[in-house]
Amino acid sequence: MSRACDYTEAIPNPTSEDFATMRQRIADLEAHLEGRRSESWHGPMRSISRSPGSSVETSLAADRNAPFPAAFFLDAEVFAEAQMTVPKLNIPVPPEVAATVGVSILDIQDIVDRYFANVHTWLPCISKKRMQLILSNPAVELSLDLALLLLSMKLVTQFPQNGPQSVRSPLYSLTKSYFNFVESQGVLSLQLLQAGLLIAAYELGHAIYPAAYLTTGHCARLGHALGLNDRQNAPQLLKRKPGAWAELEEMKRVWWAVMLLDRYVNLGSHGHPLATDDPVRNETLPADDDLWDEGELSTSEPLYVTASTNVKAGAFARTSQATHLLGRLIRLLNDKLLDAPMRFTEAIQLHRTLQALANLLPNDVHSSPERYGTPLALTYSSLMHLCDPFACTESNHGQHTVEETEMQTIAITGLKTLGADVLRFSDLFQRSMMANPAATSPLIGDCLYFAATIYAWLANETGLKSMGDAYHTLRGVLETMGSRWAVAHHYLALLNTSKQTLYAGSSLL
Repeated sequence: MSRACDYTEAIPNPTSEDFATMRQRIADLEAHLEGRRSESWHGPMRSISRSPGSSVETSLAADRNAPFPAAFFLDAEVFAEAQMTVPKLNIPVPPEVAATVGVSILDIQDIVDRYFANVHTWLPCISKKRMQLILSNPAVELSLDLALLLLSMKLVTQFPQNGPQSVRSPLYSLTKSYFNFVESQGVLSLQLLQAGLLIAAYELGHAIYPAAYLTTGHCARLGHALGLNDRQNAPQLLKRKPGAWAELEEMKRVWWAVMLLDRYVNLGSHGHPLATDDPVRNETLPADDDLWDEGELSTSEPLYVTASTNVKAGAFARTSQATHLLGRLIRLLNDKLLDAPMRFTEAIQLHRTLQALANLLPNDVHSSPERYGTPLALTYSSLMHLCDPFACTESNHGQHTVEETEMQTIAITGLKTLGADVLRFSDLFQRSMMANPAATSPLIGDCLYFAATIYAWLANETGLKSMGDAYHTLRGVLETMGSRWAVAHHYLALLNTSKQTLYAGSSLL
């Protein structure tokens, strides 16, 4: 190329032209930023869109149409070694979505405030601190996935206005269709998964099936794609910043939320496989909820801490413990190949662990029922679903071993005592619902329904008026819950059906 070979490492001093170029670039940047600041903070939040022909539009034209890098799925090792990245899309948010989210930052702040004051109490998987920082940035723009997350927040805080039939509302249809649109553009982000979780929670709470089952499974796939299931060994799409504790904690909580909904949606239909594996062996529980909300660093307990530990755990950490045990229960009930002695031994051990957690939680529930009610209800549900099949010798299909007899005794006694436990819990939960119905967790429903079926059975078997009274009390709690979550009406319909078919001769019901 007729060029002199020069291997010196000395960096030449900048020339006057270099200084002039730098000054011009700084001036352009300051003018751009000043233009942003001059816009009203209380004006509409802007979606990402550019006027055709602008310099910014030209520079981002390639990124806007760039597809998701297929290499991430075709050869994840090459994707990582080549340091490939997912292109940032610059596609405008549809006007209907932008208008539904809010015409001003005040509208958006109202959605976020209502979400964190209510749903966040029982499903804390979105960083409150990070959301505050996003909304406090004057230059924030409404990207596709941020708009979707805000839309999902608005959906999950919505009350059914005209009974159970109104849950498939225009807002629900818009959120579902917009979710599909965002995903079709190649967006794969933590905010997309968080939006999916809120949609799944809405569908679970209002018994929108099969959508609830399918959406929950889809969230599991999204989590796998992001590498949240194993942040050490699975291919990672999200770039982790060194020392970003709050960000890592948010990823952890999102995956725990995926496992929670995956197990809950399979609770009433044994035989379906879980969409998520058990947590990895070195997994830790979520950190203290209040400290995380404030963005303060705190320690996390290992997953396999005993239920009787004296270490104080936050509400979502207890929910995660209950989630882990619920997963063990579902796998045990689904396993038809496990030898009988091992099956009964595992059942006895699982019952002991669940009971220890159930004994630990009531004090916390008394202090904060809207936060600790979910893990206690999940634990009671797990115990009832465990005891039910083992209470009958015919359904055990065992060989009348010592372990089988022990587990059957535990199961029969457990069903009777669990009914009383849930009845006491339901009184506290009823008062909490009446004080703040918006913060009611839909994951309480199975616990109330199962306990009601136990009292229906006891009323029919014993003829005691107290058993019938307990049954009607639990029905009353479900009716109260129905003002927030339509799934309660479906549980009541199931109780009516079982009454007509199984307990038709009982005057107590």
